[in-house]
Amino acid sequence: MLAPERQQQILSMLDQRGIVRTLDLAEEFQVTDETIRRDLQVLAENEQLTRIHGGASSLNGKSKLRSFSERSHLNTEAKEAIANEALNLIQPGLTYTFDSSTTACALAAVLPDLPYRVVTNAFAILELLIRKDAVDLISTGGRYHPKTHTFIGGESIHTLRRHRIHTAFISSVGFDLERGASEGFEEQASYKEHLVQFAEEVVLLVDSSKINQQSEYFFAPVERIHRIITDRGLDPAAESAIRARGLKLTIAG
Repeated sequence: MLAPERQQQILSMLDQRGIVRTLDLAEEFQVTDETIRRDLQVLAENEQLTRIHGGASSLNGKSKLRSFSERSHLNTEAKEAIANEALNLIQPGLTYTFDSSTTACALAAVLPDLPYRVVTNAFAILELLIRKDAVDLISTGGRYHPKTHTFIGGESIHTLRRHRIHTAFISSVGFDLERGASEGFEEQASYKEHLVQFAEEVVLLVDSSKINQQSEYFFAPVERIHRIITDRGLDPAAESAIRARGLKLTIAG
């Protein structure tokens, strides 16, 4: 890969994550740390990013809020593999919540028509499940946010309080072993923060690119996450670190 192409990909990662680390980039691109440092220096001199200790941040230090449509085209094979693995956790008679992530949406797309309850703030999930006669489908209500296709605000959280939630299927922009799961959209982070408090089991559905990453707003500490399902791209060192923390880890595929 030529340097200009690599540098463009680094900028795309910054849009999504807000911050990137030199060591992580070197591993992802299979180049030396020094090569990445030169890339970051070039981009900094062009005023396209800000250098920080150990890496770089976007110019405003924040990740770009991607629309649902943009996110739906990212890492689709990994999301489908994760969804098919998570399907093994579904059984009749229980109550599940799905957040508005495209990974949770991939799970909803393959759900069987069985008698269980689904509570969600995601418009896309409602569209997928509305034709399943056996599913008891509950919308949280709230104010509609068109870019993320979600319902947010106090009404959506109030609805969560009324239900006994057996399992919450959620995703995140980043998952860090020290600080937990994080989001780039504050109101969505607030919703998920309440969701993980109410759920008896929290299952984090994240593709491997999100492991060891952080975004703007943390919503779930590591101890509130019971199981992680990810894809085969997970770094072996990250896999060992996750298992060492006592988390259940399933690698899809």
